[in-house]
Amino acid sequence: MNSPFSLLEPTYGVAQLCGEIRDLLGQAFPAVWVAGEAQRVRPSARGHLYLELVEKGERDEIVGKLDAVVWKTDWLRVQRALAATGQKLGDGMQIRCRGSLDFYGPGGRLQLCIREIDPTFTLGMLEIRRRETLAALQAAGLLERNRALPLAELPFTVALITSHGSAAYHDFLSGLTESGYGFRVLFVHAAVQGREAEREVVSALAALGGLALDCAVLIRGGGSRSDLAVFDSRAIAEAIARAPFPVLTGLGHEIDTSIADQVAHTTFKTPTKVAEFLVERIAR
Repeated sequence: MNSPFSLLEPTYGVAQLCGEIRDLLGQAFPAVWVAGEAQRVRPSARGHLYLELVEKGERDEIVGKLDAVVWKTDWLRVQRALAATGQKLGDGMQIRCRGSLDFYGPGGRLQLCIREIDPTFTLGMLEIRRRETLAALQAAGLLERNRALPLAELPFTVALITSHGSAAYHDFLSGLTESGYGFRVLFVHAAVQGREAEREVVSALAALGGLALDCAVLIRGGGSRSDLAVFDSRAIAEAIARAPFPVLTGLGHEIDTSIADQVAHTTFKTPTKVAEFLVERIAR
């Protein structure tokens, strides 16, 4: 019986073809710079770091995605380079990285093996986004809106927004308790770093909107510059600006001032300083 398929044509085994693909990729892309947004950043038990690099379109839809890995020896060096500029790799961070393309045969997966990350690129992208957000807030008349609200002479009724059980949480409440004054504190939990922080802070401020408060306090402890980046969010800034009560911030960063600080009624460097301010205002 005649067959349309010729056994004389070359036939690859799966592993053999995967090896050919890997060799071709290695020759074509021995070292390439790639820019994108880091997502699903996760360390492994062996000390490697895995992530996805994505590019988004005009409607925030993903138009390109690439698996990536930073092997342990490279990751130690990359961490030091980022830390030197006050950064820490995390979800949502815009990065420019250099590496080689590899095809992992057993998993049938294309991946970028990252050797370097350019810290100046990320800082530049953050600054561009900050300027755009500040310009939009200025155009909407929101930069001074919360600051124009009167703060009660005796601000006893306070809403506290932070992560439950954090150092910031305990430092602030201890400062109020030790004063001996009868503060009434309504606590609303919100993540203050990571992928849920923006949504939870905005939701917390919205939930407090109908309550009779003297002020709300948004605080967090110290952290890297990239940890603080969530407080440059336009959504958080607008929620603070539009709040019907004064919002005081104490975001725990000695050097940088976030956009959240710039739209807040009053800003302080640490949670403890916010507590001291409220106590002193009542004591005077």
